Amino acid sequence: MSFGRAASQLERLAIAFHRPSFLKPSLFSSRNGSFPFPAISPKCSRKFSVSPLVTLPDLPVQAQRRVSQQKLASVLAQIHDALDSLDESLPERHPLTEDQVLRVLDVLASSARPRDLALIEKVLENFTSLCGVPVVAEVHSHIIRGLVKQGNPQTLLNWLIQMHQKPGNIQPYLQHWHVFLEYCADMGHARIIRTALSKMAHSGCPPNNRTFKIFFRAMFNSGASVKDFYGAFDTIEKYTFWYDEDVANMLYDGFAKLNQTRQANEVKEEFNRRFLKRVIKESPRLAEWEESLALEVERHGMVEAVKLCRSLQQDGYKVHHRTLSILLRRSHDISDLKYAEEALDLKPSAFHWSIIIANATRAGNLSAALSSYRQFQATGLPLTAPILQPLISGLCSTATSSSSDDLLDQALKLYHELERIFPPVDPNALPRRENLDFMRERSVGPDAYMYGTLLRAMGSAVDVQKYSGVAISLLSAMEARAVPHTSVILTSLIVIAMRCSTSVDEALEAYRRLAKQGNVPRITAWGYQWILDTLSKLTFGEDRFLPPIWHYFEIVKDMRLSGLAVTSTIYAQLLKHLAQLVPDAPEVMKDRLAACVRRVHDHLTLDPTITPNISLWNQLMDTYQRVGLFAEAYRVWEMLLVSENFDHASVSIILDACGFANAWPLAQKVYTRLSERSFPLNQGNWHSYVECMCRVGRLNDAVKTVCLQMGQGQKDVAPNLDTIQLLLAFATRANQQDEVLSRIQRYLPDLWQTLPSNLEGIIIKPN
Repeated sequence: MSFGRAASQLERLAIAFHRPSFLKPSLFSSRNGSFPFPAISPKCSRKFSVSPLVTLPDLPVQAQRRVSQQKLASVLAQIHDALDSLDESLPERHPLTEDQVLRVLDVLASSARPRDLALIEKVLENFTSLCGVPVVAEVHSHIIRGLVKQGNPQTLLNWLIQMHQKPGNIQPYLQHWHVFLEYCADMGHARIIRTALSKMAHSGCPPNNRTFKIFFRAMFNSGASVKDFYGAFDTIEKYTFWYDEDVANMLYDGFAKLNQTRQANEVKEEFNRRFLKRVIKESPRLAEWEESLALEVERHGMVEAVKLCRSLQQDGYKVHHRTLSILLRRSHDISDLKYAEEALDLKPSAFHWSIIIANATRAGNLSAALSSYRQFQATGLPLTAPILQPLISGLCSTATSSSSDDLLDQALKLYHELERIFPPVDPNALPRRENLDFMRERSVGPDAYMYGTLLRAMGSAVDVQKYSGVAISLLSAMEARAVPHTSVILTSLIVIAMRCSTSVDEALEAYRRLAKQGNVPRITAWGYQWILDTLSKLTFGEDRFLPPIWHYFEIVKDMRLSGLAVTSTIYAQLLKHLAQLVPDAPEVMKDRLAACVRRVHDHLTLDPTITPNISLWNQLMDTYQRVGLFAEAYRVWEMLLVSENFDHASVSIILDACGFANAWPLAQKVYTRLSERSFPLNQGNWHSYVECMCRVGRLNDAVKTVCLQMGQGQKDVAPNLDTIQLLLAFATRANQQDEVLSRIQRYLPDLWQTLPSNLEGIIIKPN
């Protein structure tokens, strides 16, 4: 089959998927030959990344009790003095007590400016050296309580999502999540809690009954309707939830207090209809016992949790399938499964194996997850979707950042294994489902989530043409299994169709025809972000260096009309792509690229629905300087400085801009104004400042700065090998490398001792 016919079939199947609208015209006419896919964009030499974390819509935040400037200044002085006093030669000397460091963290979190958050990270990295104890969960509890005082739900959620990557590598406990959720409930931020539920489950800390009570309280505080509560019930059905009469009464009372008795009865009856079958028929203390087990395994691990389990058995607790699930909540090694099996005399099911595999995948250890799967195959237990979905997700996720499609092929191979075991059945028959943890059910065969995972990876494939036929077969299989479309599936099909287009107009038409069909799910904020990013990177003909700005903002307009908030990321990703195009763009195109940046800035200025974050302003400033519009970049910096809304990346960007624009007086002005604000430069900032001096022909000043200023009072930003390489790169152009090395040897003897004899062809220390 030619690719043109394959693409046409893909479009017809995508549009025809929802009956009875299957007779609608195809998206494209058949085409002969191959279809171009986007070329890989050139990389910038210096990167200032936009945060990949989840972005929440701008929300009204109640005024919080902010930390006083006097207290903040006192804490900053205290912690900087302590960090500067750290001496590796005296590991037993700790400048602060644990209580003092925790107080510092609380104050910094209560302020939560970008520079304060960066300092928190630095304190955590040096926590043991500062006070002699390791970073534990309670340390993060202090930070989270401080962030609650500051009152930015975005910052709080991002902290919880990133906790496992911070020093100590601690996954957030249920209590950490509940502190955040209680705050959101007080503020009526029900939408944020709905977002957080999936993040909790993904982090290995699934929500429980108390979580859902907090969720319902938030909904009442936000003025939610009966329909909104029904939607919340849909969400809760995905998770483990035991029927609780107190929750049913809470729902009734919430509406009754508003004199809405009819709605109160409706909501309570619907809640009972959906969840009464989940009532606990065993000991009424079961929920209490199992919550204590979950807490014990989180805090002290498997062995201590098993000891507690044996103690609870003496009080009447009976171990069962769910007990093993609770104990394995944080485990990603088969040894834990075997230990629990022997200790409790319980035979693990395929579901328990799926917990181990999912946790290993979530921890980024894909090889361990695949090894566990091979061991599972030897048990003879039945293969089901919960076993393979984590593996397929892990392979597809890794494939999207890979330079080949081998991992995607491996994921498809696993899918076909499952497909063979569970062939399509009569669409009118009841779906075959597996009971998970006694409370939840999911299909044992391929389902919408699995198809969405695979199609999403195909949309990001290196060779999207290769998978057109595969996508067609997946859509056919979905139709045979009566699997409904999801937003992920729809978005993936749009991206595949756009990447198969032969012009920007055709790509926009592909988006419109697929997105605006009847009976299809809404595109989410994430979906629009992916579609827009794809559109900006499409390359056709002579204008391949110019992203389609008009087409881009036509889709942004659709996003806004759909009721979704246009986030900073939508603008930042387009600006980033424009910056990446500059190095390889012909000279005749660079003025047009600069005009594109101005147009994006105009759209941003005229958009009343968005409050740009620091990352977006940084990206705008960086893009301006890369397209040669230094004056505009400097105006953005001035605005950030006046508003005190800048971070270390902002400083590096403007110093780089001054260097490339040969604007030394302005670079001096930047440095002076930062000094007046006692802003601590990090090592990247110092390197940008030194490089700026070198670029404007002030090599002597650069060497003097490195030898006499850099690292004074801030040992963690002292000159290093990278600093010397930077100086030598410019010194060799002026044939002054010997003089520079002589001054390094004289003024920085400790650093000199660590330098190699030969550095990129330059003899440092002759034999």
